[in-house]
Amino acid sequence: MDAFRTSTLSILCLLPLALGVLAGCDSSNSGMDEESVPDQISYDLSAQSNDGAAPNGVSGTVTFWRAGPDSSLVTLNLDADATVGSVSHPAHIHNNSVEEGGGVEYYLSAVNGSAPNGTSARKIGVPIEELVRFDGHVNVHESPANLNNVVAQGNIGANANGNGGDGLDFVSDRRATTYSLNASTTNGSVLSGGVESTVRLEELTSSKTLVTYTLGISGSVNDANGNSVDVAQIGHIHKNTVSEGGGIVNGPFSGYLGSVAPTDPAARSSRIVEASFDELTSYDGYVNLHQSNANAQYVFAQGNIGANATGGGGGSSADVTVTVTNVGTSAWEVTDVSGASGVAQTGTNNPTLTLKVGTRYRFENNGGSAHPLGFQDGSSSYLLNQDGDGSLEGNSDVNYEEDSEGITFTYAQALADEVASYRCTVHSQMEGDVQTDNGGGGGGGGGGGGY
Repeated sequence: MDAFRTSTLSILCLLPLALGVLAGCDSSNSGMDEESVPDQISYDLSAQSNDGAAPNGVSGTVTFWRAGPDSSLVTLNLDADATVGSVSHPAHIHNNSVEEGGGVEYYLSAVNGSAPNGTSARKIGVPIEELVRFDGHVNVHESPANLNNVVAQGNIGANANGNGGDGLDFVSDRRATTYSLNASTTNGSVLSGGVESTVRLEELTSSKTLVTYTLGISGSVNDANGNSVDVAQIGHIHKNTVSEGGGIVNGPFSGYLGSVAPTDPAARSSRIVEASFDELTSYDGYVNLHQSNANAQYVFAQGNIGANATGGGGGSSADVTVTVTNVGTSAWEVTDVSGASGVAQTGTNNPTLTLKVGTRYRFENNGGSAHPLGFQDGSSSYLLNQDGDGSLEGNSDVNYEEDSEGITFTYAQALADEVASYRCTVHSQMEGDVQTDNGGGGGGGGGGGGY
């Protein structure tokens, strides 16, 4: 791979001016045009000696991958022989350099210390061009209970030399599906009442799938649990069905997923699984979410996936098809509605959608990957999200499906009770109201952001 570093403003940038020459230096820390940014950039993380459970530290790499025009995939790859099996390792992108120190800017998915691979992934709504110019560093911590012990650390972006390379060889017409995980009560001390959750499979390449599980809570695990939690929650893909039971998958792919740090406000975790989308959506398996590495006997959410799921990736054909397109980056326009009348006015900017409970809708999104479609509640939280996770995507009544060309869902009562608006997940001006036929739902919304 090629060495890559963004340039920063220095006194050298001023020398030509002192000679009376127009230098054209860039004070934005960019130093390049967008075409010069590769699709993949990796930075080394150095092992940090400490007085904790991993006294010699853990070495590794952090890699930024181009995931789209306005999003990036950030992966961690730690030395699995050095991670601590009894805990998970939280990780963050911090402001400033290692030498200066700084607060958390982006949460990454924690790494399960007992996993044989030492990896995690996180999609964030920031283009790779911004990340490679970011004044920051990455810290990987021993555990939620010992955040002061940093086991791996390294400068990134404007503060480091990165190694550029080829990006992911994305398949065309990438697919995704979401499965629901049922709440399961436990005798544990964390989320013991059980938490309805979701697991989402997103096709990346012909042999790689991004697997993301999201806890169905508002805010972090600390918030949901009502106290400070000192363990991370973990997830696995298991063999067989929930009713049959089975061990963690160890071939042909690893069933270990990422971990959720208890302070993570998104309460989700991702990992790239080395299996095709078709392989996973047809796999005889289920997912368990556990309290922690040390207390994995407490399963607070579980659900069948793949060949064992009912309504995860299948779904019926739509009753009504709505075709939408973008008007630049300023508005949505409905260009066609088939199967019903009164759904939306065509040819106007951001028209109100009027949807009927019990009807199954297909939204054909001609805005493409640059304008993912989402539906939000009145607090600007996503219920359905073509470019990320929505809290109702695992609801069996909604029976949500998505692909590169649009989304399909049933306008169930649970969705009607909460939905307020539809919007582009990237461009906030592209937003309109949603109301329920015969006077239900509707109103406000707005805000939000990328996944």
